[in-house]
Amino acid sequence: MSQIEIRYKKARQREFCLLEAQGSLETDGTGGLRGQQKFAEIERLDNGQVLMRIGVHRAQGSLVKLKKPLAVLKKRVADDGSISYDIEAVVKEKFLFKLRPDVVL
Repeated sequence: MSQIEIRYKKARQREFCLLEAQGSLETDGTGGLRGQQKFAEIERLDNGQVLMRIGVHRAQGSLVKLKKPLAVLKKRVADDGSISYDIEAVVKEKFLFKLRPDVVL
């Protein structure tokens, strides 16, 4: 039986959040969203709602806790060929946008 080492250091963790939206996100660039540092502004309101602005579009959503948390892993290959994984983040919630965005001019 093979074993894989998984390292977990809570001090190194970053906060991640999933983004779930109706439809798809498209850009004018040839590479799409890949490599873009910023594609939207997301604002968390006091009442638990979330606003996302992409260009002239605004979508309203909510923050939802995941039933089961997800781990973001980073693969490490040692000089001897052994493989281990570091847990980079634990995702516990997602931004959920059920409605189509409004156009804001």
